[in-house]
Amino acid sequence: MKIKNIEVRHASDAVCRRIHAWFQSDKRIGILDGSRSIQLPHPEKRGFALKIKGAGLHGGTVRFGVFSKTGPAARRFDFDGRVMEDVASGHDNAFLGGASFQQASTEFHVSRLLAERGVPVVPCLGFGRIDTETHVSWFSIFEWHRDWKSGLIPGEDYGEANIRLTSAMLQLAVEHDLIGYCGQIRDSAGRYLLKDLHPFHQADPISMSQLSWVMQVLFTLNIRCHAARHFAVAAGLDVLPDDIVAYPLRGLVADATLDDFTALRASVLKPYLARAPQDFTPRALYEALRSTRTGNALLDLCPPKFTRW
Repeated sequence: MKIKNIEVRHASDAVCRRIHAWFQSDKRIGILDGSRSIQLPHPEKRGFALKIKGAGLHGGTVRFGVFSKTGPAARRFDFDGRVMEDVASGHDNAFLGGASFQQASTEFHVSRLLAERGVPVVPCLGFGRIDTETHVSWFSIFEWHRDWKSGLIPGEDYGEANIRLTSAMLQLAVEHDLIGYCGQIRDSAGRYLLKDLHPFHQADPISMSQLSWVMQVLFTLNIRCHAARHFAVAAGLDVLPDDIVAYPLRGLVADATLDDFTALRASVLKPYLARAPQDFTPRALYEALRSTRTGNALLDLCPPKFTRW
């Protein structure tokens, strides 16, 4: 499909010109960075690259009209803690190689908000959209230093890296009212920066209670637990701890074990995370959370401004 319009928001004129040139070019030359991201020379800073997330599939074009369907499905929770699907922020709402409107906008605003509050993040310079006659796809623009490395590379410190990331996510939820899951990179000085912030949501005591706050955080922890195992297996890690799936929980419960994850899965995750049971009640959910060490710790961690059951 032919691109009819390219719009870039918030970025400088030089960055805008570089973005336009990428999407308009028939011969796209850049460094692949995942299935939908590309790195290009930064027009204003030496040693940095521009990273476009939503640049096209594997360095090619966005597959307009074909949704990615890569999951995981995004979840939201009402005031009583009942689960709902958040279609707009899930990966399934983006075209192959592209990003959704909510992903691009959220990534920009959350990154800017945290940077203003002194939280180290990968700088998001702006976001934009590309239009055809019938479809629209979105993208985000980042400033990326060529020396930055993933903070979650499977290896000797992989377990500790997962605990560190969970601790950072919990800090965002408690201190900044931002709930979501993300990644980390490490710069040459050993500092960790947050990245991939598009799954985040703003928590507030008007639309969320203690129950919905806890369930929203639990959804993100569950994502991290499964990701800890998935990425280790994908990387071919030779020595994979049997309880690696429980490591992210240790950012909340320091001595969490596989038994804690199993108990949480049986009492809360399976009955309440995918769909609400027909006989759902807030009281039953509250009691299920209190019956596990992880749920109990989250109920106590939830800031007091969120209404208790």
